[in-house]
Amino acid sequence: MSVERERIEATQGEKVRREFHERASAERAVERLHAAGFGDDQITMTTHGGQTGPDGVFVAGGIQVIVLADERADEAERILAAD
Repeated sequence: MSVERERIEATQGEKVRREFHERASAERAVERLHAAGFGDDQITMTTHGGQTGPDGVFVAGGIQVIVLADERADEAERILAAD
């Protein structure tokens, strides 16, 4: 999956985001971000798009890891792209 970057005009900061298909991969990315010094207040992991199919089986959506990285956006992008 590709890593996306977004400029936040109000704060002049930068947000870096990547979507994962597997929770374990997303959790490893969060662990690497923590190890690099990014704080819990900078990292968000969220799920979206899950639904129940016609047969009653849950179909998973995506998992996004979003980092409010500001001047460390290049570093966050490298970390998210590593898995």
